[in-house]
Amino acid sequence: MNLGKRVIEQLEQLATKGPKQVDAVILNSAPPQGYIIGVPAEAQEPSAAITLEAYDRYSVTLRQLEVSYSNSPVDENKDEDYLRQCAEQVAHRLIYLEESLALLELNAADNWAQLRSDPPHQENEALTYWEVLIWTEPSPQARLTRYRWAPGSSEREPVAYPATFATLGRIANDLALSLVEEVK
Repeated sequence: MNLGKRVIEQLEQLATKGPKQVDAVILNSAPPQGYIIGVPAEAQEPSAAITLEAYDRYSVTLRQLEVSYSNSPVDENKDEDYLRQCAEQVAHRLIYLEESLALLELNAADNWAQLRSDPPHQENEALTYWEVLIWTEPSPQARLTRYRWAPGSSEREPVAYPATFATLGRIANDLALSLVEEVK
């Protein structure tokens, strides 16, 4: 079963049975409260970790989505090519997000690549954008987060993003597919 379907099933279980029935980590430490939902790997399939602020019957308020392949190390001689190809695949697959993604930085020495919305959404002087961080150590992983930055802010801040279970499943599956393409 693909990761998208497993994400949807796990979120449906969360909505019908509650966080304790899906082994969710309940984040009570600081407002806003939330949950970390794990979608375990099956055989050679990827896993996912979804950090949520809230959920209802059909949707979530997403803070972050991380997809990883624990059983698929990348050949260290192909790290740069792999990262570049993954970034291209992510940008190509996630075209349904509000803004298109583009490779911002690739650091082959430290085994990571960063994509961001290009251009970001601008409202007055504030910028809101998607960021996807891909890294290869110890295994291929991708993390999707939405951020907001405004002049006068010392740092950018993560933005909670409303998404249906189906949309989140699709994003997770597209990230997973982007990580498994063979380097040409």
